[in-house]
Amino acid sequence: MRQIERLYLPGGKEHPIAMPQQPITPEENTIVFPDKKKYEVSWRTNFDALTKVQQSVEKAEIVQEEGTYRIPLDNPDLGYAMMVAFSDAHILSYTTDHDLVKKVVDTVINTPNTCLGDCGDTFNNGIWGGLGYEDVFPPYMQAFTVEDMMREVGKKWAFTVLGNHTEWMFNAAGQKPEQIFARHLEGPVFAGMGVLHFQAGEQRYDIAAAHTYWGKSKKNIFNCCVNLRQNEYPEADVFIIGHEHVLGWMTEFVNGETKVYVRPGTAKTKDRYARIHGIARRGQPMGAAIIFGTKERSIEVKPIYEAEELMTLRDKISRLPNEG
Repeated sequence: MRQIERLYLPGGKEHPIAMPQQPITPEENTIVFPDKKKYEVSWRTNFDALTKVQQSVEKAEIVQEEGTYRIPLDNPDLGYAMMVAFSDAHILSYTTDHDLVKKVVDTVINTPNTCLGDCGDTFNNGIWGGLGYEDVFPPYMQAFTVEDMMREVGKKWAFTVLGNHTEWMFNAAGQKPEQIFARHLEGPVFAGMGVLHFQAGEQRYDIAAAHTYWGKSKKNIFNCCVNLRQNEYPEADVFIIGHEHVLGWMTEFVNGETKVYVRPGTAKTKDRYARIHGIARRGQPMGAAIIFGTKERSIEVKPIYEAEELMTLRDKISRLPNEG
């Protein structure tokens, strides 16, 4: 019903006026919490904030996807440089042959024009399944031990690839292993895989290194190397892949260019896990060394100690008096 108001005109006369009807506010529309805090979500603001965090994290990263290494030449006149393929050492597991590790490392240190390329699982870090029962020392001591080894080898440690065993530190506790054992390494650290521009005297070689890659085969241990070349690093010259504890090397000619595939072997020669799961009776001891020409371009792979003898002999010959 409309409300009636009265308007008083001059002379005292009254004139009724019908006022507009005011609607009644439904009870459910009554604002019970008038000071309720309003919220705002902006996907653009969140994206911008995340980008800043990503930039901050990236600045703190040690790992990279490619890097350059100029091997120090003790004897530039020797004409060759050597890289020992070091992988799957599983240091401080009681299943590892530590005498083998020492012998390989000493070979690197004492052989002229020689460096070490590490393709991962450098220490055991057995925090997955029952592998922890293999660890003689706890994981942090394993990491510190490898760090000290890297300190001694120094500039002769060309690169390190992070393998699945060391990466379990991140999976289990969010602790990136390279921040512990490789923080003082002078050479590049690759997360899983990377390419090393290897400067050997007057020559440069590209080395694609990975801890593992798809297409692994027991019948053809180089199949994963071929896949790494075809899918990731078609321009590289040498392809080194660890993980499977197998040893071998092969040369392939692709479009007239030499491609070298290397499987480095391991120091974990007593592997209960591998035997029980039908992988292999034992790991094949690491034993591959790659010899590069420093004046003329050449690549050849030999057993470590045969390569050591060859490099030592070449060193002695190069130092003989020139009677001509």
